[in-house]
Amino acid sequence: MKFSSVLSTIAIVFATKSLAISWEEADAKAREWCKDLTNEEKITLVTGRENMTGVCVGSIDPIERKGFKGICLQDGPAGVRFAKGTATSWQASINTAATFDRKLLRKVGEAQGKEFYQRGINVALAPSMGIQRAPAAGRIFESYGEDPFYVGQCGLEVLKGIQSQGVIANAKHFIANDQENNRGASTSNVPEQALWDVYMEPFYRTVIDGEAGTVMASYNAINGTYSTQNKRLLTDSLKGKLGFQGFVMSDWWAIFDVEKSFGAGTDMNMPGGKYWGPDYVDDSFWGKHILECIEKGVFPQERLDDAVLRIIRTMYKLDQMDNYPEVNLYVDTNTKENAALNRKVGADSNVLLKNADNILPLKKSKKVKKIAVIGKDSMPPTLCEDMRCANGTLPLGWGSGTTDFKYVVDPLSAITKRAKKANLKVTSYGDDDAKKAAKVAKNADVAIVFVQADSGEEYITVEGNAGDRLNLDLWHGGNELIEAVAAVNKNTIVVIHSPGPVNVPFLDKVKGIIFAGLPGQETGNAITDVLFGDVNPSGHLPYTWAPREDYPTDVKYEPEYPDGGDKMTVYDYNEGLFVGYRWFDKNEIKPTFPFGYGLSYTTFEYSDLEADMEDDGLYVTLTVKNTGKVAGAAVPMIFLSFPESVKDYPVRLFKGFDKVMLKAGQSKEVKIFIDDHGLSYYDVESEDYVRPKEGEFTVFAGSNASDLPLRVNVLANGDDYSEDEAENEEEVSAEVEEDNEDSASEDEKELKKRSYKNY
Repeated sequence: MKFSSVLSTIAIVFATKSLAISWEEADAKAREWCKDLTNEEKITLVTGRENMTGVCVGSIDPIERKGFKGICLQDGPAGVRFAKGTATSWQASINTAATFDRKLLRKVGEAQGKEFYQRGINVALAPSMGIQRAPAAGRIFESYGEDPFYVGQCGLEVLKGIQSQGVIANAKHFIANDQENNRGASTSNVPEQALWDVYMEPFYRTVIDGEAGTVMASYNAINGTYSTQNKRLLTDSLKGKLGFQGFVMSDWWAIFDVEKSFGAGTDMNMPGGKYWGPDYVDDSFWGKHILECIEKGVFPQERLDDAVLRIIRTMYKLDQMDNYPEVNLYVDTNTKENAALNRKVGADSNVLLKNADNILPLKKSKKVKKIAVIGKDSMPPTLCEDMRCANGTLPLGWGSGTTDFKYVVDPLSAITKRAKKANLKVTSYGDDDAKKAAKVAKNADVAIVFVQADSGEEYITVEGNAGDRLNLDLWHGGNELIEAVAAVNKNTIVVIHSPGPVNVPFLDKVKGIIFAGLPGQETGNAITDVLFGDVNPSGHLPYTWAPREDYPTDVKYEPEYPDGGDKMTVYDYNEGLFVGYRWFDKNEIKPTFPFGYGLSYTTFEYSDLEADMEDDGLYVTLTVKNTGKVAGAAVPMIFLSFPESVKDYPVRLFKGFDKVMLKAGQSKEVKIFIDDHGLSYYDVESEDYVRPKEGEFTVFAGSNASDLPLRVNVLANGDDYSEDEAENEEEVSAEVEEDNEDSASEDEKELKKRSYKNY
């Protein structure tokens, strides 16, 4: 898709108050409103005031002369932060992603947006759209996994939901802020094609398809230039090529000067002060210094005018300039409806990793009368500020992406209640001592062991982990706990609460494994629904699960450097395009569990794959049949191999999906559309997205990245195959990896030189 035609391609109309007017109409209103502003008032609009000492985590002062009430900005991805338990404590974004359900993603965004709106919060600091490069990275639970297409689709649905309620959604963190160690003093060195095809992709979708109101510039540098100071990325790429009409804010205290940051295209300084703390409420790198720079000719008056226009234009776009609710963070919105939605997403995000001998779901029988619930992770949690402790069950990770919990339904309480209904006896041990746990589990017919690992944001250290995890082991002796129980009970089931993959040395020693992620306040009910079969598990991994050493990259653990300085931790993105399953495909590495993996209490069959190439994109149809005995939801996934003319490209790319509920024995035809952009790649030489018009795409369909039984080829130009070509197509080997091996023989040095040419 040519950048020059990007804005003209936005043709989706949403019947909501927030998108009732176009950007052009909002612009006209904003220009009229701004025309009599003084420069001092303009400075007020771009410089945060209270430095996170007020009610909101970020705030812009009112302008009484104009009847302007100011702006309130608040975290975050799991709900309203610092609401003292009055707001819903939602599941982590990685759980929402694991549902592979667009409707649920949209509903979560709508419900969260409504809670922000009811409090008079103008900007919700969500969605977070980092790419999971390394499983130990601290904030992976705040985003949606490893695949750029899928992260973009999740971010898009959540953002649309938030903005449908009249709240400005904040697409973050722009860009390549994928690890915590020295995040404010690090550089992510990203090859040009990977920058656009991988890390820009979620922002492409949320900016162009979602009309995002604001984007947050991240802490880190990109190829040596800090994001807030990176004119090429903020002004030339985001505002220029992508046509972004909203405003760019900084991450908190990610502004280190005025000349470079404001001049580069950052429009709002959050939270305003130079550094953390009340001493810097009136001490900013911006403020009056912007006017000094204008007077010196460092940047023109038009730069200030544009920043102000972007802020006010966005507020008009979302209908916030008149009759917006007053700020009150403590309106009680933790409703039964929200709790029910959190419970459903939690249940639907449970990923069934193993179910030997159909040990699940639990039901009373001659062999199962008594179950043992083991582990401190099954118990009520200690609710520390920003979840800076891991004691009891784990509903969320730590940092700004968490909430103040009103309550947490612990697994033991929920299981005990449900077991009583099923006439099953429950015995329990709510700690992590392996020997004591084994004694309790020994006499039970089934043992359920709850274990955990945790991570979060860099400013908090929990049990020696400064944001990023030190390793992928379970915490609190989880492996030893499982092995001790499994040694005395052959029917052991493991439930894992964690932000991402963990080591599973017990994989062959237990009968069942459920990955529950970080499910929020209804965590106990969500896992109980699946354990007892009230909900058939339909979650799928939005990332590849493997030993740490098998991934192409990792986090670092360097000593702390001053934020914004020249001394930086260097993160080389040498894997380029090959993140996640793409790396495993390229190197023929078999993961523990592939991207998209997830079992069900039923089985599914895929057939009748067809693909038709049209001018506007690729139309794919296939049939999905429930071949089991109970109803369940299937997630057919579509992967594409690009034509051979596209060199040094991944073996296949995830490009489409749907979620289909099927009764036992039922079949449905599923239709999946891949648009023009989804069929394009970023060409470094032309500096644009290019859709191949020659050669053929190979379309794969199945249940995960390693299980794609269906395949069909389609000509890139949309023509039908001739008889000779059709015969040749039948003879082509399904081992497309061989094609990739041929392309890998290109001169890698020249490729790298070309990839970095714009820096």
